[in-house]
Formats: sequence, structure tokens, C-alpha cells
Amino acid sequence: MHAEPVGAAPRRHVVLSEIPPSQVAEIRFAADVLTVLRFESELDPTGTRLLEQDSALHASLDVSGRLLLLHPSAGAWLWPRLHLQVRLADGTLLAFVLLPSAPAQADAQVDVFLHPATPGALRATLEKVRAEHAALKLEHARSLAELARYHEDEFNPDVAIAVLLLNDEASRSFLKAQGAPFIVSSDDVHARIWLVRLAGRSAYVFLVTNRHLTKDWTLLQGSILDGRTEEPLPVTVRARPSTIPPGGSGRVVLVTRTPPSAHNHFYSVQLQGPEGPAWQLCYNGAEL
Repeated sequence: MHAEPVGAAPRRHVVLSEIPPSQVAEIRFAADVLTVLRFESELDPTGTRLLEQDSALHASLDVSGRLLLLHPSAGAWLWPRLHLQVRLADGTLLAFVLLPSAPAQADAQVDVFLHPATPGALRATLEKVRAEHAALKLEHARSLAELARYHEDEFNPDVAIAVLLLNDEASRSFLKAQGAPFIVSSDDVHARIWLVRLAGRSAYVFLVTNRHLTKDWTLLQGSILDGRTEEPLPVTVRARPSTIPPGGSGRVVLVTRTPPSAHNHFYSVQLQGPEGPAWQLCYNGAEL
């Protein structure tokens, strides 16, 4: 048997003082899905119960210290809603409504706070702010890296040639001068290929067609390998679009500096797709 990885359970918090007087705090539950409610003070097991008659047939409660565990049964969905009464050790009564929901939307963990200024509520707010700050820092770092790449590409002739050849209108005269294209195919993808030499560069232009009936084709990697040593050459790869739907077409361009020893030397030009050999294109015996 193979164990599936277990991720962190969805978690939210409820501040009771922020709920309007005419409303009751809601807990989303699903059949056979365990829900844990965490409180800031000890609970009184004798005063914590579901108020509906025969509700024990559909859900059971376990109280341990500051934790309340709700175990809905397979038939819990038969109840439109359940009313839960929780009594704290100091006698305070708290009311909740349990609403049936889909398993993916059910509450796995709920932290319950009486007021937003309690230590637990402040900690929860601080954790949320920290998580948002970390996400913003990560997004900022990604933006800076993307901006640096754009600045680098602005004066990169390899990128300029690749972008030029991705455009149908701009590249039409270049491709027309090359004559008939080469043809390569695999089980689920087909391509016509042209070789364009320009400004000391060699560029392979792939017109890719996805022949699969249901799955998208996505370019994972493009490479040009030395035919004898299989060493990869430095290559700039651009695709438009990077994901091709079933029956659709797109372009992939690979650009490399033409090696001084390219005469009578052969290479392997490869496009790797997402799902093994049936999605890969390989043109052996290529020239630069």
C-alpha cells in the first residue's frame, strides 16, 4: 500500500464578540470528517452538548481540556443544522450552529476566541499578518527576479531572434527562404521544423500540433545536444503559447550561437513534453 502525503488541515478562527447579537457562530461539518474546536480556557464536559433530540445518532462530542472534538456520523447530513452548546469551566455558555457542508469545505480546526484582544486572538492575528508579509516578500522577490530577467533579455540578441521567429508575420520571409520543412512526430504530438541562420546564430523553429484528444501539451524543456558527445549547447528557448490544447498548434524556437566547428557536424534537437516519450519531439542529425 502507498501512503498519501498528509498536508496541514484547514484552520480558521472565530471571534465571538465580533458576531452580531442576532446571529450565532457557525461551524461547517461533513459526514465522517473530524472537526476540532480549540478554546482559550477549560471546558465543562457536563454542560457541553448538542441540543437536538437524538442528535447523538448523528454526531458525538469528546471534550478534553480546552479541546472539543466533533465526530459526525455518516448520516449527519440528514440534519439541516445542529445547535451546539459549550460551557466553559467558569460557567460561561457559548452557542454555535453546526451547518452541513461538502467534505472539502468542512472545518477541520477552528480556534474560538471571546474577544479580539485576548492573547490567543492577538497571536492568531499576528500569525496571519506574518504569513501575509512572507507571501508579499516572496511575490516581491519573484517580481524583482522577473524584472532583472527582462532587463537582461532587452539587450540579448538570442532572445531578440527567438521573439522575432515566434511571430508569424515577422518570420514569414525567413521560413519561406528555407524551403520545405523537416517533419518529426511522436504518438501525440507532431511538428514541422525549419532551420534559420541569422547574425551568427542558428535557430530551430518548431510548428507544434497537439494531436491528443483530451490533454494539453506543455513544453518542459528544449535542448540542442552534440551528436557525438551528447553535451548540451547553450540555448535560448521561447514558446508561444507554452501550453497547447488538444488539436491546437503553437511555436517553439531554440536559438544558439553557431559553433565554429558546425560544418559537417551533427546535433540532436529535442523538445520534452510533460508525459514521457509520447509527448517528446526529437530531430537527430540536425545541422547548425
